[in-house]
Amino acid sequence: MKKRIILAAILFASPVFAQEMKLVPALPRPGATEILDNARGRVWDVIYPPGMPTGMHRHPTDFVGVELVDTMLKVTTPDGKVSTNPIRRGSIYMLQQGLTHIEENVVGQPQRNSILIELKGERPDGKPVAPGFTAGKKVADNERVMLWDATWTAGQPAQPFAQTHDIFLVPIDAGVLEITAPGEATRTLPLSGGMVVFLPARAQRSIRSTQGMVRAAVVELK
Repeated sequence: MKKRIILAAILFASPVFAQEMKLVPALPRPGATEILDNARGRVWDVIYPPGMPTGMHRHPTDFVGVELVDTMLKVTTPDGKVSTNPIRRGSIYMLQQGLTHIEENVVGQPQRNSILIELKGERPDGKPVAPGFTAGKKVADNERVMLWDATWTAGQPAQPFAQTHDIFLVPIDAGVLEITAPGEATRTLPLSGGMVVFLPARAQRSIRSTQGMVRAAVVELK
């Protein structure tokens, strides 16, 4: 009996146990604005004011992040380890379900602004998937997504591609894109950071810039 009491005291005193008991929702939360929600994903525009930690939270789904500002971020993991690392504008990444941490924008640094896309649905079966979108630099390819860093320059002709997968397009730089597909009305979209466009799969699609050099993250969903 005495051993059980000692063990319980150790568990309740440990930082890991205490932090597990104080989990807050990853999303929604203060500073996070939902900007799009469909069958493939839920998209959030998230700010991190300097000096305001998020609280320990666990992400319930795989998610994609696109960073819109250069800054510094402090991360605390459940075992109490702390790291501070630079956040680079234009970074595009996917992190897996279950990630647990506290995030805090470092005081004295610009406010962090990110687009987070919580992915929905079951993971694919792992079989190789050929990319449909190829008009950019591929930065990641895993069981859920292919991530591209793409740029369209005004005056350059559109390059049609077979859009074999649904896409989230996340602008990093401002500008105007013209998006066309057979059977759809042409869309002329003024874009800036903090916006997201969802493009359902089509046999063919074209994208071109009509104003500015538009850099965007392209999240191709498997």
